[in-house]
Amino acid sequence: MSKSLRYKVILVSLVLLGSLWSLYPTIRLAMMGAQKRHAMATERPEDYDKLEKKALKRGLDLSGGMHIALEVDDTKLTDAERADVVDRALEVIRNRVDQFGVSEPEITKEGTKRIIVQLPGLQDPSRAKRLIGQTAMLEWKLVRQQAEVADVIKRLDDQLKRGGADTAFTAPAAGADSILAAGGRGAGKTDSLPVPGDLAPAISTLPTDLTDKDKPFSSLLMTFYHDWIVVQEENVPKVRGVLARADALKVIPGDSEFLWLDEWADLPEGGRGKFLFLLAKDEMVSGKNLQNATPSADPSNPSSLLIRFSFNRTGARELSRFTGKNVGRYTAIVLDGKIKSYPVIRSKIPDGNGVIEGNFTDVEARDLSVVLRAGALPADLIPREERTVGPSLGSDSIKQGLNAGVIGFIAVVLFMVIYYGLSGAIASVALVYNLILLFGVLAYLGAALTLPGIGGIILTIGMAVDANVLIFERIREELRKAKTIRSAIDAGYDRAFVTILDSNLTTLITAVVLWQFGTGPVKGFATTLSLGILASMFAALVFSRMIFDLWTRSGKVTKLSI
Repeated sequence: MSKSLRYKVILVSLVLLGSLWSLYPTIRLAMMGAQKRHAMATERPEDYDKLEKKALKRGLDLSGGMHIALEVDDTKLTDAERADVVDRALEVIRNRVDQFGVSEPEITKEGTKRIIVQLPGLQDPSRAKRLIGQTAMLEWKLVRQQAEVADVIKRLDDQLKRGGADTAFTAPAAGADSILAAGGRGAGKTDSLPVPGDLAPAISTLPTDLTDKDKPFSSLLMTFYHDWIVVQEENVPKVRGVLARADALKVIPGDSEFLWLDEWADLPEGGRGKFLFLLAKDEMVSGKNLQNATPSADPSNPSSLLIRFSFNRTGARELSRFTGKNVGRYTAIVLDGKIKSYPVIRSKIPDGNGVIEGNFTDVEARDLSVVLRAGALPADLIPREERTVGPSLGSDSIKQGLNAGVIGFIAVVLFMVIYYGLSGAIASVALVYNLILLFGVLAYLGAALTLPGIGGIILTIGMAVDANVLIFERIREELRKAKTIRSAIDAGYDRAFVTILDSNLTTLITAVVLWQFGTGPVKGFATTLSLGILASMFAALVFSRMIFDLWTRSGKVTKLSI
C-alpha cells in the first residue's frame, strides 16, 4: 500500500470514528424504549441529562413548541441608547424564559434589532407571550437581619407543626448543623460580598431551638451566613414547596418575602447550596429610574472590576433616603424576582451615583451591568413572527421526513447500482458514509434538526450522487480511449474535480447567504445543506476514491464494472 493511500485510509477511518462517537448518544437514546428512558431519567437523572444534551437535538417543528421573533422598537432612543439595547432585552427575556421550565430554550440575536425565542415543548403559548412581553422589573430591596429571619423561621415551624406538615418536608437535612466557610461559591462566585478579610465572625449556626429535628421547616436549613440562610441542593425543592404553601404564606409578614440568589454555591463539605434571603417589601428602590451602569476598574484592586451606576433625579432622591437609613446593611439587587447581587451599603449615596464592589471579572462585570440596565429598558418588544407546533404534528413530521428520506435513498441506490453496476454500489456505500458524517457533525455542533433541515439532507443525497455521476462519466470517457483502469480512474477523478468544486462552491455560497440572513426554517435548511455539501465532497473525492484505489491497487482487475 502506498503512503498516500495509507494516509487516506487513516483519515477516512478517523472521520468515521469521530462521527460515530458524536452520534453515539443519539443512537443510544433512539434504541432505548420509553420505559428504559423513564427509568434512567428517574434513577440516574444526571446521566440521562448528559446523554440527552449530547444527542442530536430536534427543532420546534419536530419536537413541538413555540417560535417567536421579536423586534426592538428603538425609534424613541438616542444613538447612545441604541448601542446595547438588544443585549439588554436579551437578558430580560432569558430571565423570563427561566420561569417556564422549558428544556434547552434558544434565545438568539438576529441582525441588529431582532431577537429569536424558541421554546421547545411549551404547552402554554399565551403565557409565554404575556411574560416575555412584560417590562423588566429591577429593584433594590433591603435584606432583613438575622433576628428578623429567625423569628419568621420559628413562625413557619410552629405553623407547619400545628397544621401537620407533609412528610416530604419533615426529613432533616444532612449536615444541618454545618457552617459554610468563606471561599465557597457563595462567598466568591457571586462577587458581591464587600467584607474584606476573615468572614468567620459573620457566620453563625441557627439557634438551637430552630435546628431541632422536630421542626418541620428549620430542619431543612443549614446555617445562617450573615443575614441569609444556606440551603443544601437536595433540600431546595422542599423549601420552595414549604414557602409556596398557603398556610406558610399566612405567617410570613406582609412587608417581607423570601427570594433566592440566582447562583449556586459550592459547599465546603461537597455538593451545592442556595442562599435564601428574607427581603423587605416596604424598603426598596425601583430600578426604573436607573440611567446607566458600566464596568470600571477598581482603584484598590487593578486586577478586578466594579460597577458604576447612576440614577436620574427622582431615583437619586429615593436612593439617598434608602442608603442613608441603612448604612452597613445588605441590599439585594432583584431582577424579575431573582437576586442577582447583594452588596453592602457602605455609606449614603446623595447624588444617585455609586459603585458595586465585588472583585468582578471582566465577563461578570459586563453581565451584571447589562442586568442592571435591563431593568430600565426604554424600548418595547414588538412580535413580528409567531409559530406554534403541537407535539403530535411534530411526530407526524418526523415520520413523513424519515419516509421521504428512506424512499429517496432507496431510489438513488437502485438507480446507481442498475446504471453503474459495482461502481454504483461503491457510490451507495459512499452515500451512507456521507450521511453518517453529516449527522455526526450536526450532533457535534449541537445543531437542531428541523423539517426543512431534513429537506436539505434529502437534497444533499441527490447532490452527492451528482458528484459520483460526473466522476463515473469521466472514467467511462477515459476507458473508451483504451486507457488502463488505473489511469482511467486517476484521470476521471482529476478531470471531474474542477466541475464538482465549481458546482458545489456556488451552492455552498448560496447556503451560507441563506444561513446568514434567513430565519427559522430557512436557517435549518441552509445548515444541513451547507454541511451536506462539504460532507458529500469529502465522501465522493476522498472516500470513494480510496475504495477504487484499494480495489484496483493489485493490478489484477481487468474490467471495471461502470
